[in-house]
Amino acid sequence: METQTITADQDFIILAQETLNEANRFYSIIEKALNGSSKFSDDLKYSMILMTLEKYFVALMACYEELPTHHVPLGLYREAEALEAELTASMKQTCILVGKFEGICSLEDFGYRTPSPADLAAMLEGMAEIKSLTERRVLG
Repeated sequence: METQTITADQDFIILAQETLNEANRFYSIIEKALNGSSKFSDDLKYSMILMTLEKYFVALMACYEELPTHHVPLGLYREAEALEAELTASMKQTCILVGKFEGICSLEDFGYRTPSPADLAAMLEGMAEIKSLTERRVLG
């Protein structure tokens, strides 16, 4: 029986590609939900934005054979910033905007405020820049 050796390089390439594909599928769903009538609540749209942003950063960092240790938007940005020279101040502002509605360890509610439709649109618009950079890194 022949076994195949999988290197970290191959694993990270696969991770980057698969995670980018997932992020792009989520991005497309959110984009349609924000630009037309949608049955999704603003809370669900926000949760999807959080997951999508995290997936873009996982894919981006996988290109450098790293995985993030944080899941909050600004923490993801700061970790990626140590690896990726083309992260911009506007990308950081997007992460701050996305993260400002999230609250961790709340006993009273779900731990976050619901962003307005305008906030959600601004998040998606800002995420487009992160999406573009991640696609350039993953797809070459």
